[in-house]
Amino acid sequence: MTSFGNLTGFQKFSLGVGGGLIAASCAIAFMFPPSGTTHAPKASLENFTDVSVLPVPVSRVESEALPHLKPAFTGLSIAQVRQQLAYDLEMIRSGDHDVPRIFLSAIPHDLGDVPETAQRKALFFKSVLPLVLQANEKILAQRSRLERINGEILQSVKPPAADRLWLAMMSDRYKVERDDISALMHKVDVVPPSLALAQAAKESGWGMSRFAREGNALFGQWTFDKGNLVPDGRDEDKQHMIKSFETLQDSVNAYVFNLNTHRAYREYRALRANLRNKNKPLDGRVLAGELHRYSELGVEYVNAIRTMISYNKLNRLDDARLNIPDTQPEA
Repeated sequence: MTSFGNLTGFQKFSLGVGGGLIAASCAIAFMFPPSGTTHAPKASLENFTDVSVLPVPVSRVESEALPHLKPAFTGLSIAQVRQQLAYDLEMIRSGDHDVPRIFLSAIPHDLGDVPETAQRKALFFKSVLPLVLQANEKILAQRSRLERINGEILQSVKPPAADRLWLAMMSDRYKVERDDISALMHKVDVVPPSLALAQAAKESGWGMSRFAREGNALFGQWTFDKGNLVPDGRDEDKQHMIKSFETLQDSVNAYVFNLNTHRAYREYRALRANLRNKNKPLDGRVLAGELHRYSELGVEYVNAIRTMISYNKLNRLDDARLNIPDTQPEA
């Protein structure tokens, strides 16, 4: 082996340059790893917005087991809700203002602490109304897309592949014959806000029932799936549960889908379609008459819903709209 001391000047120079290049390459590789190397994402606040979707409260059992998490999972307080939902419900009724796009994921945990009944009811309506309008807005977008596709078919124009795939998906979801747009239009339609708000108030005890607090269940929908909420005093031979939801919006969406698909509400959908065909408004009080199968109380339940709509002037909210979004909702 030749020692470094026996090398010529040129050889020493060459080795020095080579060593420098190797050292530089190592430094570059360290600072700028190749694309195959796994990177830890950098935290950024560039796209941060103060959204109004809030933490879902944990169930009573979970909150007792994890007391240190309670402050972070109890949802908004009444004071925060008043600030977030600082719009005049009467202005919405009169049509002077649109409803802000503020979507609570849980009913305020201390709603029952509001002493005045009128204020407590108003806060409940203001919490749920945007969620109903959000669900209806998406459905209206779907109806618009169905009408466009149907127009193309009537003109012997083959819809794009994306529309054909979407139409097939919608047909399966709503359990109608493939590409039967007429049947889809019969089912894919809105629920009047007056009806949804009255049923939500009735079924959830104005947002203060155990089901609403522990499972965001606003409409008392039954399920036989394990892991949901067991009704108090349920007969031993019964197996039904009350379906729980991650957010209030999920509850509203499931309620609308239930009315639009379940065989028990065929008369409701037929009446709604009849009103559409006659260019009449979708009146919540009128449509409530076909929901006698929603509750074991039957006609008594219908009368209670109609009374609630009239007493609280909910029919004046049927024309309410969310304020204009930054982007249009997807169908």
